Amino acid sequence: MFHNASTRARESRPTAKNLAWAGAVALAMAILASGCEDNALGRPCYLGADASVGAAQGAFAIPATDCPSRICTKPAVQPGVSNELNTGPYCTVNCSSDSDCNGETRDFTNANDRRCMKGFTCAIPFDSGKLCCQKLCLCRDFFSSSVGPATPEVCQNNAGKSCS
Repeated sequence: MFHNASTRARESRPTAKNLAWAGAVALAMAILASGCEDNALGRPCYLGADASVGAAQGAFAIPATDCPSRICTKPAVQPGVSNELNTGPYCTVNCSSDSDCNGETRDFTNANDRRCMKGFTCAIPFDSGKLCCQKLCLCRDFFSSSVGPATPEVCQNNAGKSCS
């Protein structure tokens, strides 16, 4: 078969099918790369030297440099939760629903692991301060399984307008 210059040029041009395939591969790679971002939800963090917290008292630290979100928290322990709760402070993130709250949980084969045991839920833990009426991913260990986290009264109807 005899090929001239115009035939070779036509054969080497990308076809619409090839361009579509290359575009699909590029899009898939971009989606996979963005889905691999680690927000560190549940990672242990440090509340700070001046955060002397009783077992039942809640606390948070902002900015927490060991958390990508810059928020380290330990919610208040709800009445009815075991006195032997040993879950420590952890990195958290803002959320709008429970589906936003997939995070690191405890490795039960490691006796020193103090991460969350029961997974996370999206709720409002604080009714004052920098996190007043903000929804955060909270470890379920701190809440009674029959009640769950309660929304602070100040946050129920006025969307945090009383926050200072």
